[in-house]
Amino acid sequence: MLTQVQASVRSQIPPEAIRGEGEFLRAFGFLPDDFDYEAGVYRLIRSQLAGYYDPEVQVMFLMDDLSKDDQETTLAHELVHALQDQHYQLGPKLAFEPDGNDRQAAIQGLAEGDATSAMLDYLLAPGRRTVDVPEDRLRAQIVATTASAPELAQFPYVLRASLVAPYIDGVLFIQRLRLRGGWKAVDAVWNELPSTTEQILHLDKLDAREPAEIVPVPSHRALPGNWEPIHTDVYGEQGLRISFEDWMAPDTAASAARGWGGDRAVVLHHGDATGALQSAAAWHLRFDPGPTAASVDAEAVEAFNAIVSGWGVRPRGGACRAEPSGRYVAVVRDGRDVALVAGPAHGAAQARDGRPPTCSLELQWAAEVAAQR
Repeated sequence: MLTQVQASVRSQIPPEAIRGEGEFLRAFGFLPDDFDYEAGVYRLIRSQLAGYYDPEVQVMFLMDDLSKDDQETTLAHELVHALQDQHYQLGPKLAFEPDGNDRQAAIQGLAEGDATSAMLDYLLAPGRRTVDVPEDRLRAQIVATTASAPELAQFPYVLRASLVAPYIDGVLFIQRLRLRGGWKAVDAVWNELPSTTEQILHLDKLDAREPAEIVPVPSHRALPGNWEPIHTDVYGEQGLRISFEDWMAPDTAASAARGWGGDRAVVLHHGDATGALQSAAAWHLRFDPGPTAASVDAEAVEAFNAIVSGWGVRPRGGACRAEPSGRYVAVVRDGRDVALVAGPAHGAAQARDGRPPTCSLELQWAAEVAAQR
């Protein structure tokens, strides 16, 4: 089954996109520097895999050693995916697009939330429905069944959280839709898809169909040498919240990410004189404007303060965090824009004058990115 999953992924997602994603996560310290991202993701999937529906071949796969209860639970979930494909052509909706991480995560949240909500209806006692369960209890129940497996502890936090986010955020999204208009409200969203994870996290954003602000690919003039972009993407409010959770408490991360308005990330490569390949990354975040001129930057200020507090540093125009890899990660705010950059590993990049490296280059680069409009 895992071989089938790998074949499906590799037929749809360019290998350079998978490599770029891994480099982005390693650059900011979300993964250990020696962590093999692609292999790690497949190990994580394998640890949780009971069955899945593949819209490319229109076949549902089920592990043959499941208990009777697990078989029924898995079937109740995966058959909903088959129905989604039958009615709404699931495959094309989940197809890879450049800079499409956030859009794809939103549709995945819709798909997994829909299937999980229907599955829970099936599992509940006769006469009860998922919408009868209070949201805090529903969240706790989903966390208990998806995020508490002991084998998950061996994986970095960001991978674990990314695995379960479509189920937790998705089922809460479907819960709110069903409470408002039943399954017809869910069907309506399938007919007019959410374009950002912000829209599945906040129904008012969905109702307004609030689009993401277009953020330019981060520039890199501050970096000495000839650097080439090898990967770009948009990670959205859900991706931002999960990343923040690696630096701060979940409630703080959710509040800090809530003002997300748009983002763009880039991974860069540079070959030095020795032939060694250096990498660096930048993440340009733009936050929604506050309701008044006096508070126009309030959302960005909250996010910036949460980051530096999570790092345990005092900001002086910007702030830096040293990573075990030898990199500095820096953050700078400029109005509604916040820039996070992960510079090249020191030693090869900044030991030119014999003095210990500082994060001045990273702060300069972050200021450059944050000033882009």
